[in-house]
Amino acid sequence: MSAAGRAAHGRRFGTAAEVYDAVRPGYPASVVAAIAADGPVVCDLGAGTGKLTAALLAAGVEVHAIDPDAEALTRNPGRTRVGTAEAVPLPDAAVDAVVVAQAWHWMDPQAAAAEIARVLRPGGALWIVLNQLDVRVDWVLRLSRIMHAGDVYRPEWRPELGPRFGEVAASITPFSTPVDVDGIVALAATRSYWLRSDTRTRERVERNIRWYFGEEHPVGEDERIDLPYLCLSFRAERLTNPRIR
Repeated sequence: MSAAGRAAHGRRFGTAAEVYDAVRPGYPASVVAAIAADGPVVCDLGAGTGKLTAALLAAGVEVHAIDPDAEALTRNPGRTRVGTAEAVPLPDAAVDAVVVAQAWHWMDPQAAAAEIARVLRPGGALWIVLNQLDVRVDWVLRLSRIMHAGDVYRPEWRPELGPRFGEVAASITPFSTPVDVDGIVALAATRSYWLRSDTRTRERVERNIRWYFGEEHPVGEDERIDLPYLCLSFRAERLTNPRIR
């Protein structure tokens, strides 16, 4: 996707903010604690409605929440500012950690890495965190395809951060969240495929989800099931003396 396309789609989520808050999962407590341990001042970049911001505040850190979508930020409990990863509205060396949750794919990696390094204190950490459906589970893989979720587990993947950062350490935290079929339809409605689709496409996706849980993977009308997720996290420290030509 072009930079303009990324920017346009990255601003759509405010239109689904209430649904997003209701059905998207939070982040495992162990991951939140690890981020908070990197220092008392954190920038949540691409913070959106504040699913992670709220957890970090509860962990006792100061959070600067930045997102290009002003509508989404109205629900965010942090110190909010409209901005992008390529032009972060913070001074140099302002924060101990930057976390990008569910948003790295909307950013220009080279420009974002340079800006993040600028606002990080020397030795500070960049975290890239991603909750995704656990497509290692067969029925979840099938669901992700019906939803056009685009979730693909690639254990070898690492973000390319350039010379300002050290080695990327990766970790995986499996978890699950209880949800009913209506909740899964609502979850599909927060995905970028749904948000950029017309009414006919959305109706087709909903029919397919309801057929799937009615016929192929039966779930009772009022039954809640545990939907498996993976929390993938990647951490790299800002080098004190990076070699940049």
